Amino acid sequence: MSVDHETPDDAFAERVARQLRAQERFDDTFEDTLVAAIRVDRQAERPVARRHGHFSRAWWTAPSVHLSPLATLVIAASLVAFAVVGTSRVAQQPRVALTPAVASVVHDTVTYVRFVFVGNAKTVSLVGDFNEWAPTPLVQTDGDGAWSASVPLPAGRHEYAFIVDGKKWTLDRFAPSSSDEFDAASSVITVGD
Repeated sequence: MSVDHETPDDAFAERVARQLRAQERFDDTFEDTLVAAIRVDRQAERPVARRHGHFSRAWWTAPSVHLSPLATLVIAASLVAFAVVGTSRVAQQPRVALTPAVASVVHDTVTYVRFVFVGNAKTVSLVGDFNEWAPTPLVQTDGDGAWSASVPLPAGRHEYAFIVDGKKWTLDRFAPSSSDEFDAASSVITVGD
């Protein structure tokens, strides 16, 4: 792009820049005039609203709350204390083992279930109605041929099986089994009621 001709915008920008670069000169009355203008502006400001007592009706209905750092610290410490006491009471309650396969409950409708396969294998995957029969890989937990995975399951009856070495359909020998209308066998687990 060539700079042969000047546009009206360029001319305007140059006029503004020239004014901004010019040296400012103030007369001897500038400071007095400035102070007088500031005093006039201060008188035009709204008066500061009166603070209300902490427990007066106006304080409770005020649109904003201002807390001192000490009050904020006390409130935060109280919340932490309530959380600690609540979790310690939950931890002190006796725990009931539902089944050996149930590891922990996430919330009232989903339970984490640990599936374990024991046997010689290079790879082991878990398939079931809970993962739409798509393989979920199990991880080898030790060198003795134990494989496991924890899967969240909703309450209800679920069918599943293990796929060993990518091709062998294997039932869980520690769970009951079921057959469908095509005589395909699968293991069964019931979670919840």
